[in-house]
Amino acid sequence: MKKTSKLIFMFGAILYLCMTFIATNLSYAQDEREDNPVSWKYFRIFARASDDSVFILLQDDLLIDPKLESYVVTVNIQDPQPLNQYVVIGDESSPDALRYAWSQLSPRVQQGLINWVGTNKENLNRKKLNYASVFVDVIKRIKIKELIAPPQKVREIKNTTAYINPYMNFFGGPPVGIPLKQGFGFSFFQGTPYSGPMESEMIGGGFHLLGASISVSTRIKELTLERVSSGGTTPIKGGEGVSFANYNNIFAPNLGLEVRYVIPFGNFFEIGYYTVLDEGGNNDPPVKVLNAGFPARDSVFMPNNVLTGSYTNWEFRYPFRTLGSTNAKVYIGQYLGEWNAGFFAREMRVAGSLFDVRLNHNWGGVRNYQMLFEIYIADIAEGFGQTSFAIGPSVRLGTTSSGSFGALTVLANMRMKLGDFFDEK
Repeated sequence: MKKTSKLIFMFGAILYLCMTFIATNLSYAQDEREDNPVSWKYFRIFARASDDSVFILLQDDLLIDPKLESYVVTVNIQDPQPLNQYVVIGDESSPDALRYAWSQLSPRVQQGLINWVGTNKENLNRKKLNYASVFVDVIKRIKIKELIAPPQKVREIKNTTAYINPYMNFFGGPPVGIPLKQGFGFSFFQGTPYSGPMESEMIGGGFHLLGASISVSTRIKELTLERVSSGGTTPIKGGEGVSFANYNNIFAPNLGLEVRYVIPFGNFFEIGYYTVLDEGGNNDPPVKVLNAGFPARDSVFMPNNVLTGSYTNWEFRYPFRTLGSTNAKVYIGQYLGEWNAGFFAREMRVAGSLFDVRLNHNWGGVRNYQMLFEIYIADIAEGFGQTSFAIGPSVRLGTTSSGSFGALTVLANMRMKLGDFFDEK
């Protein structure tokens, strides 16, 4: 009798443990909802140290030194057994990725990762797809509060530090600004803030002090398509021998000087003055490209902006952030006798992708209307390399030499992030 009672008790205990284990696993799986990031058990976050202190504390817990500004962290806590829960820094599929136990993170960091609901959090659990997924999956991940957000760094709204910029474009774009002490530093540039690849041969550097700047520019002739040797002005027929737009470009002088000032009370209006100091004795004028939209006998050539004399420049801008970007702005202004309006954003994050966008409209000068569109894809490497380099297509659209609207240049542009020169934290 006693033996039978023991068997029944053991059987009951085993049955209870099995039921508890099954119930625990079922509840772990059933609690997860696709529309609730807090419930996710297997996810990836494209983290940026400036997003939240939890991404700095995580590195403290895992003894990561030097600290990473940007990185990918993967969390897998699907298994209810603590020994099988883990965290990965980097690409989980890479053999070089750093893997740690979930228990190595402090409770504060664990809760911070679980409760994170930003657009840079991606659910890695397989989900059921349908025919509409291709259209709505990305839209579902966009959070309204992250669609447009105020600037994250104070330097972006102060007139004295607005020049600070760790991003260096290979062709055109805002100058890279390197501070020595907040309102005092230097900048370097190729092209203009609004030009693209092979559009301007200008190159130079500037000095910044408390919102004011003075810069000197010269030219590297090989950066535009194309000049002819001095005295060679034989016209090229439109559509013949014309490669990537050797027209509708900006041709710089041998020496130019520019002064600028960002007015106080914020970083929203900048005024400047550019003057040509030396046009150059051997100017090597731009090649003349005939406009095929007119009879050849009329000798109508495609326009270029050959800089001579002086220009008053200004820009009205509004800095903000969009889709988790580090910074963004919309702007309108006049520069070198032309109107420009557009938008650009750095390190936007959508559905696990990391990219920059640049869009500029140019009109009202001696050149024809044109539109520049660029998108740079980042997330090519790990750690700091995740955002330090980006590359992508650069397309310039406008009136071609055949008289129709089309592509002037289809090239590639690149940018490098040299580091965060001025860390406010």
